[in-house]
Amino acid sequence: MQGKKLSTAEKRSIRSSYFKYLVPTIIGMVAHCCYCLADVFFVGLSEGADGLAALNVALPIFTAYSTFSIMLGVGAATTISISIGEKNSGRVNQLFTLSVAGVTLIGACFSVFGTIFIGQVPYLLGATPLIAGSVSAYLWPINLFAFVYMLSSALSVIVRNDGNPKLVMIAGTAGNLTNILLDYVFVLIFKMGIFGAGLATIIGPFVTLSILSLHFILKQNHMWFCKKFFSLSLLWRMIKNGVGSGVLELSAGLIILMFNMALLRVSGENAVAVFAIISNIAYVGKGIFNGMAQAAQPVISYNYGAKRFRYVVQVNRYAMLTAGLFGVACYAVLALFPRPILSLFVGGDTVLLSIGVPAVMLYFLSFPFTGLNTILMYYFQSTEKAVHTIVIAVLRGVVLIAAALAILPWLFGLNGVWLSLAAAEAAVFAVFYPIRLYTDRRLLS
Repeated sequence: MQGKKLSTAEKRSIRSSYFKYLVPTIIGMVAHCCYCLADVFFVGLSEGADGLAALNVALPIFTAYSTFSIMLGVGAATTISISIGEKNSGRVNQLFTLSVAGVTLIGACFSVFGTIFIGQVPYLLGATPLIAGSVSAYLWPINLFAFVYMLSSALSVIVRNDGNPKLVMIAGTAGNLTNILLDYVFVLIFKMGIFGAGLATIIGPFVTLSILSLHFILKQNHMWFCKKFFSLSLLWRMIKNGVGSGVLELSAGLIILMFNMALLRVSGENAVAVFAIISNIAYVGKGIFNGMAQAAQPVISYNYGAKRFRYVVQVNRYAMLTAGLFGVACYAVLALFPRPILSLFVGGDTVLLSIGVPAVMLYFLSFPFTGLNTILMYYFQSTEKAVHTIVIAVLRGVVLIAAALAILPWLFGLNGVWLSLAAAEAAVFAVFYPIRLYTDRRLLS
């Protein structure tokens, strides 16, 4: 029965379901990622290359916070969608309560320890004495309210899965537009420097969280808090279903850390300043890829729970096609116009431009593979194949990147650093795309 081909009407219905989540999710993700570009833009104007280097050194802290919020948020959302497909409403409420409680508790711990040890954090992130003070100034307000940042991130995933992607889009857009506006006010008008950028960054999640709460205040929710929510088996299932996204998020920070260290070793702080721009542009693109994958997740998980496997396979095909085309188009634009794009952030700085133009051309060769691998990872995660998901995330974010950064700079110097991500992503795709095809055949047999 599963081998029967989908009708045109069924394909149209699946495509409609995917795009119902895709469009608002992408808009929300773009808005979320743009605040990083705003920080880079305004800090670059105010503080120059040293400020950009400090900002890039600080960036992995967001990864640490996002790792847990995304792990629990996506893990809960995946398990909730499967449970809805299985028509198990009691488990849905347990998962919702468990995830919110878990994120809040972990976030509170980060807030306490991140504030107490604010002086040591920059050096843990690899800061030099020249920029350590700037890193601390940026992170102080962010660390203080880490729990708000984490809760807004997790609830965005859960509310989207609860059938309200438009509210998530509005909440994320409002929060990040607030951040961009306050970046301008705090950094350029009030002359608060990099501390002002950090303060603007953490005010945004307060706005996002306030708007997301309307989902529950206006009773648009289909899941509720419950008193008896703790279950070790459910917690473990939720963690397994979200750990791939958590590892992927963590690996993004590790990639930045490893690149920073390699660039300091091979070239110097100007190369790190260039990478600050590149990594933030890449963060926007990766956010869009995550949006494409997260848009497919509730549709895939629901149909997987309902045992409609032909629908599962078809949604993944749409997501793969969308991500692949977008990745190629992005690389074409970046490769054709590297100098004008970089000039938006560094003006006419000839040193940074001379490093940055070839860096853009080489680093973003990874983009098509990054998009396809993100969809692959979420596909395995959405169908509760935790081992596949974890292996993809670890290979992409740790093992292959570390190997490439050890070998390619030795062969090609600075160009080898810029090529490392593309080499790692291409290798992962070569291994796991055939596995996906095999998985599809088994589902449909």
